[in-house]
Amino acid sequence: MRQVRWASWMVGLAVALGAVGVRPVAADVTSDRAAAILTWPSVIFAELSFFVDPVPFVGINTILQVSNTSSEAVHMWCFYENANAHCTNTGQVCFEAADCCETATGCGICLPGWNETDFRVQITPFQPLGWLASDGMAGYSTFGPKEFGKFPIESGGLGGSSNAGSRIPPVPEEPFIGSLRCIAVNEDNIPVDRNVLKGEATLGFFSEEEDPDFINVGKHNAIGLLAIEGAVNDDNVLVLGGPEPEYNGCPNVLIVNHFFDFAEDPIIDNGSQIFTALELVPCSEDYLRQIPGSAVVQYLVYNEFETRLSASRAFQCKQFSLMSNIDTTQNERSIWSVGVQGTLTGQTRATSVAGSGILGVAHEFHEDAGIAQFNIHYSGDREDPDFIILP
Repeated sequence: MRQVRWASWMVGLAVALGAVGVRPVAADVTSDRAAAILTWPSVIFAELSFFVDPVPFVGINTILQVSNTSSEAVHMWCFYENANAHCTNTGQVCFEAADCCETATGCGICLPGWNETDFRVQITPFQPLGWLASDGMAGYSTFGPKEFGKFPIESGGLGGSSNAGSRIPPVPEEPFIGSLRCIAVNEDNIPVDRNVLKGEATLGFFSEEEDPDFINVGKHNAIGLLAIEGAVNDDNVLVLGGPEPEYNGCPNVLIVNHFFDFAEDPIIDNGSQIFTALELVPCSEDYLRQIPGSAVVQYLVYNEFETRLSASRAFQCKQFSLMSNIDTTQNERSIWSVGVQGTLTGQTRATSVAGSGILGVAHEFHEDAGIAQFNIHYSGDREDPDFIILP
């Protein structure tokens, strides 16, 4: 049950110590170190024409990459999380109520939804794997567009290891807006305390209407949570942080340094504007009962004069929104609007005050210079644990 406001169909786009015997835990969320749990907050695929206001695109796809940093093979149990909403009258993917009124039978409701698709992969020692979200990987590793070639993955690795039996499905529908989470497990799908996985995602925007040769990419690292050595047990409940953790906890505060929406690009001096989208996912998920995580997020927004304004918003499953749509549908009146703040740049600090912890990634849209993705900063430890419940 994601929240998306993008134009047309996308913009609408430490240590916690308690009683005796409690293991030390920190919010060691990492994007540049190997970990036991990886989260890719942004997985998007669409072949149709759309607008990321004010930039037109014809297609978008995500290249997902993961590497085993160890000298021994490792298994992953992964979960695609589908955050699409669907029309009650047609079953089609929708992004706003008007999408469900384009039939002769009248209007339906754009109903938020959530479901997951799981798969398992074995990675040989020191092996990188990559695939397109649109294609998956059935016997091959795809590192880019098809014309770049495919590489068989069932060949022998170090020590005779192989990827035999590994099959990564494509995302379950198109268009797709969702995320991916992978957990280090053994051959029996039992979680293990092996911090050996590192991942990246590349979001490719293809073929601007005025220039069919145009391509723009944004890249971010997967967010990693480290397992605590000796703490991971063999049940199906993974405990992130808190007084009896199995994995390091999710962060207390997410910090984003950004341009305010509608700011004029200081490099391209032609009136080109900049927008930032914030994509958040919950730390807690119940894959057993198919219940998505949810959170109430409080935002503190500072401009260059350190003037502070605030807002709050709840979400379930996923929040994908222009910053100036977080608090209002009238973007220019938002506290994230440059006209309201009076400075080009500022800082937003997001804290989950109820429900699950949160992770995220940001997208920066330059009207005449393309799109960039970037990992955001994390600070502090959540006092409450988060839980991932496996099937």
